[in-house]
Amino acid sequence: MPNLKLIPVDFIVELATAQKSAHAAKPYRQLIEEWFRKNHSEAEGYEALRAIDDSFPSAAKQVNIGEEMLVVLPGCVLGRFRTDVRSANMLVMIVREIHRRMTIPEAESRKAKRPEDIRQTLWTWPHVMRVMKRKGIIADDTKKAVFGEMIERILGDKVKPNSIRRANYGNYSIVDKYDFDLKDADKDIIKEITALFIPLFMPKN
Repeated sequence: MPNLKLIPVDFIVELATAQKSAHAAKPYRQLIEEWFRKNHSEAEGYEALRAIDDSFPSAAKQVNIGEEMLVVLPGCVLGRFRTDVRSANMLVMIVREIHRRMTIPEAESRKAKRPEDIRQTLWTWPHVMRVMKRKGIIADDTKKAVFGEMIERILGDKVKPNSIRRANYGNYSIVDKYDFDLKDADKDIIKEITALFIPLFMPKN
């Protein structure tokens, strides 16, 4: 028996898309958008919001979160992850969420009630770079400086210029190591980060 205290997002999307106009669907859309934002899950909610927007094409430009790219990504980002607006924007949101988890203030982290609000002190950008290479998001020959510049571009004023591309924080040797050469701790971190990229590979409705 389903938990009646929890309303599935798909049900709210179904209600929204059944409305006669984008204006009538707006409260449902705002509810979903606010819930995902509050729970730091914008990437997971991206397709739900798109499903509502696509139901009202005449109003798409007014409410669409995917009409314009949040960031123009560099050439090291491959295929649809760079050229498709939906995929590019989702990638940007995922990287920003990774950065958020890496920089949560310690005081907030100690009071966290959810796993995603605990500061990830062991995550590093080399871990992220390895995942993005292995998942085919960035080119296999991407260098540290190019990767760092891309992350800095995505994060904008959240980081200082050159703070990632020139930083020595993190062991970049793990990027291209064989899986069996990785430490167990690194394997666990890579699994955690890989999970955040899952929305990028979910089939489109």
